[in-house]
Amino acid sequence: MSPEHQEVINRIRSSAETLRRAVEAVPAGKHAHHPSDGEWSAQETLIHVCNVVVMVHGLRIRRLLYETDPLFADYDEAANREASLQQPEPLSDLLHMIVAEHEQIARLLKTLPDAGWQRQGRHPELGTMSIEFLARRVAEHAEEHAAQIMNTASIL
Repeated sequence: MSPEHQEVINRIRSSAETLRRAVEAVPAGKHAHHPSDGEWSAQETLIHVCNVVVMVHGLRIRRLLYETDPLFADYDEAANREASLQQPEPLSDLLHMIVAEHEQIARLLKTLPDAGWQRQGRHPELGTMSIEFLARRVAEHAEEHAAQIMNTASIL
């Protein structure tokens, strides 16, 4: 495995822990608090991250491992986040799912030959997506939202 691909795997694992630390920085009882109008609470952000890593990134990577040139369905993020907010899961459960999914993705990629990282599928609006692109997005997405939660924690 190339050093670049090993780094992506390491980043997938570490980004989940970065997210966990960010959530732990939010004062107790403030996870559902919106820092300002139009901004997501830490809880809402965590629901979003969990939904995306499981139902978008993880699913698409798995399909690319086993299908040839799959066509990816569009994902209605807002509707899924809103539905999840109607009966929110405990933060500890959400974090556990995110960490577990990051770890599972890392395990799947660990044995993938370098050439396999270029396997591609298509999204009707977003175009071509490779395993490498999606794997990088797993880590980047968690890191982006960890920073968002840390910003929320700093103003609560």
